[in-house]
Amino acid sequence: MPEPALLTARDLVATVDGRDLVRDVSLAAEPGTLQVIVGPNGAGKSTLVRLLSGALRPSRGAVLYGGEAVGSIPPWRLAAMRAVLPQASRLAFPFSVAEIARIGLDGIGRGLDRRDRAAILARALAQADVAHLADRTYPTLSGGEQARVHFARILCQLEAGRTVAERQVLFLDEPTASLDLRHQGALLDAAAELTAKGVAVVAILHDLNLAAAYADRLLVLDGGRLVASGRPAEVLRDDLIARVFGVRWPVGRVPDGDQPFLLPRRDVAETSHS
Repeated sequence: MPEPALLTARDLVATVDGRDLVRDVSLAAEPGTLQVIVGPNGAGKSTLVRLLSGALRPSRGAVLYGGEAVGSIPPWRLAAMRAVLPQASRLAFPFSVAEIARIGLDGIGRGLDRRDRAAILARALAQADVAHLADRTYPTLSGGEQARVHFARILCQLEAGRTVAERQVLFLDEPTASLDLRHQGALLDAAAELTAKGVAVVAILHDLNLAAAYADRLLVLDGGRLVASGRPAEVLRDDLIARVFGVRWPVGRVPDGDQPFLLPRRDVAETSHS
């Protein structure tokens, strides 16, 4: 009998104040894949991630991890099975960078002694490019630096959780929003490296060019509904960009390949000058 999918969502609906934020969305995530959710503001992307991660109970439908309902999984085991990097993480206390990243190790992992934990922390700080900030207090950092600290925390959680859960999911909600170009690429490279270790990654990105470059599969949300899904080359078309995002930006193709990319252009009506 085949093993159940790592993550399955069936006919998800999230209704808030009489309005459906997510409507009849079904999807699956398998180990070693990187799926990117895209869509305009208010499309339901963050709500969908909250449903998938177990942070929000659906009004209808089901979320299953390995065939097991997410609501029935004990919190300690769920923390080993999935990690979530939210859109924003506010923290006013003067903890050091290392202390915040170390939170990802708390209560997770089996048989990890002090040396193991120190090694996991060092690797996470280095991969997130915050090792040189380890002793700095969190409130003194820039927004981009703070985002990288939380990514280090998530990396700690995943590596520690791997001692308990063989199959894991990582959720990233707009992880590149406050990062410069170098760190945008570094974070998404790290996410791709995690897929090589068997982690399923589900990310929300607004930059469609980054999404096309990194995604194995795109999921397009509009008005709470999944309106398109598939390989970036199949999904990103001129008509979809116009219909979903309301702009007429042509979709090109990278030379010697089928990776699509968007060509932004000014859409300003010409004016006459007297």
